Amino acid sequence: MTTTITTSTRQDLAARLLAGEAQLDGQALTTVADTVEEAADRLRQAGADETSLVAQEGLQGKELLVSTLAVWRLGAVPLPCRQRPETATGRTAFVIDQSGTVRTPQASGTVAGLDSTAVLHLSSGSTGQPKLVRRGVASVLAEAEGYRVRLGMTPRARVLVPIPLMHSYGWGFAVGALLNGCDVDAEPAVRVSQLARKIDDGWGEIVGLTPPVARLLTDTQRSGNAAGLRAAMVGAGPVSAELETAFQQRFGLRLSRGYGSSETGAIFIGEHGIGRPIPGIEVVHPAVGARGELRLRTRAPIEGYLGDEAPGPVWHTGDIVDHDESGTVFFVERARPALRLNGQYVDAQALEKALRTVPGTSDVHLFTLAREATPELEDLFAVVAGPDVDPSGIDRALRDLAGDIPRPRVVVCNALPVDLVGKPDRQKLIEVVRRKRD
Repeated sequence: MTTTITTSTRQDLAARLLAGEAQLDGQALTTVADTVEEAADRLRQAGADETSLVAQEGLQGKELLVSTLAVWRLGAVPLPCRQRPETATGRTAFVIDQSGTVRTPQASGTVAGLDSTAVLHLSSGSTGQPKLVRRGVASVLAEAEGYRVRLGMTPRARVLVPIPLMHSYGWGFAVGALLNGCDVDAEPAVRVSQLARKIDDGWGEIVGLTPPVARLLTDTQRSGNAAGLRAAMVGAGPVSAELETAFQQRFGLRLSRGYGSSETGAIFIGEHGIGRPIPGIEVVHPAVGARGELRLRTRAPIEGYLGDEAPGPVWHTGDIVDHDESGTVFFVERARPALRLNGQYVDAQALEKALRTVPGTSDVHLFTLAREATPELEDLFAVVAGPDVDPSGIDRALRDLAGDIPRPRVVVCNALPVDLVGKPDRQKLIEVVRRKRD
């Protein structure tokens, strides 16, 4: 596969959207052009320019999308987030909040290495401090093309995006729809019954969901036949056979799967497994008919974490998959990297595998945490989730491990705390272990 690097810029993205057919809530984006210019002017007056990073603090739905247009119009880089990250880079960011107020950086300096970057996303931070992930302009355009080809996101298609846009999945789904000229409703699913009525009444043709939202939709009362719905994609989590059946019974439609990462956007879409690669994605490993780590070559360059060198030409996903004869890929398990504890690597896979054998265990998450009094020292924690976990089974599982594997401090809870897209929530995990410890 030949790598193609787009010459498009952030300002090109804004110009394309404002001049195209895309709509928000049934209104052409041209109707918000004045609002976009006003927001861009406020940023300029505060000192922001094309070298700046702009944290979109707490913005959701339509206001986040309009803000993104304003940031791109200026030529700056948006960072959707709950609050500006307290990192060296975060402190150099301008902030635009829900009131439209612009706050200047806490520290001076520009952020280098963002010439071809469309957006920065915060990683989940489930195994360490959240990192800033760069998504290139070429990658955003490639994801939009994938949605057009695989989900039928064509001009004027009505697209519902009730999932959080500050996360990479929801953001990419909504922006991809706008780039394809769709009419986007990005109202958050605060009341799932209202979302169900929109679908039942025939408004939405395409909808992006997470497994929890899809599950809540299956429990709603039918108010129409949802005749307009022709594609429903679930990302950011697995789809059980039971959820698949329940959704099809409720809405008369099979769920499509979406797979990707903050670094790549959606790169697999299909009705089985994690789907099939979208145009511009080549499966390098495993071979057809084999099992192994999913490794990919992408036409749009992957930029990686801010401050780090970009990954090589082959992207290692860290997921073990089966690659069947039809080209469809099925997720098997996560190939978790070894944790590092006080400078030494820990065999996290062996430790997690042992704890998952404990009767009553539904999930396990391992992470390290610096001590409050002596932050140069770290402790290893294992959060074991399940309503009926057997404590004596934990002791046996740890006793049977190889002698060189450190024993974690184990905390048991009913359910693993996760964020809005189903990933382990590091801050809540810290609160759990500290509460148990105290």
